[in-house]
Amino acid sequence: MSHNFQFLTWEDVKNLDKEKTVILLPLGSIEQHGPQNPIGTDYLISSYIAEKSSEKNPMAYCLPPIPVGVSSHHRNFPGTLWFSPEVFRSIIKEIFLALKHHGFKKIIVVNGHGGNTASIMEVIGEFNDKHDFVSLLFEWWKDEKILEEVIGHSQVIHADEVETSVIWAVNEEYVKKEKFENLTSSPKWGRYIGDLFLSSRTDQFTESGIAGALNNISRENGLKILEECIKKLDRHIDLLSKY
Repeated sequence: MSHNFQFLTWEDVKNLDKEKTVILLPLGSIEQHGPQNPIGTDYLISSYIAEKSSEKNPMAYCLPPIPVGVSSHHRNFPGTLWFSPEVFRSIIKEIFLALKHHGFKKIIVVNGHGGNTASIMEVIGEFNDKHDFVSLLFEWWKDEKILEEVIGHSQVIHADEVETSVIWAVNEEYVKKEKFENLTSSPKWGRYIGDLFLSSRTDQFTESGIAGALNNISRENGLKILEECIKKLDRHIDLLSKY
């Protein structure tokens, strides 16, 4: 039986062990990721990690991704789509409530976009507090140990060497390698006056849409990061399933 939720029948879902089953919900964004990466980078990475983990773990089932996220700060780059934080939180809540209605009690949100984090954590906090329901957040770029071992640093900003390496590893055809040679980047995220942060509207501080280092773009590095992130998510699934 498939572990992609959309391919199950209603009878398949009815027969799942709701006490042990862990639902994976991939989230991301449709937003610019520089001239070299697709606008779907965030949700493509999160759904890849979630799907690979569900294939390996008999107690995990992966929902289809929600591709649009909280991304209005990228709005002046063509192609970017966004929800307001209020709408985004409402969508996550409705999915959680539907899963709860069907008897599911455990969910891991696999998020690929930092702009979503605050909204996700608000919903997770509310549900864990008020319902017989356990939800967790997994974000691939938050594991400093993995990044230090593979890249040599743990700073991930936007469409930089880390994110480009990872989406390249997801699918070689997703990236425009011919763009690599002439990429430009902002060294940090945001617009500042001195040390005072003013804005995260991307077009105000990076012409290319990229922020962060670009010295070490490597598909091999991306594959290593993905492998370790999938292993880590597998461990989370095992722990939550037995909880």
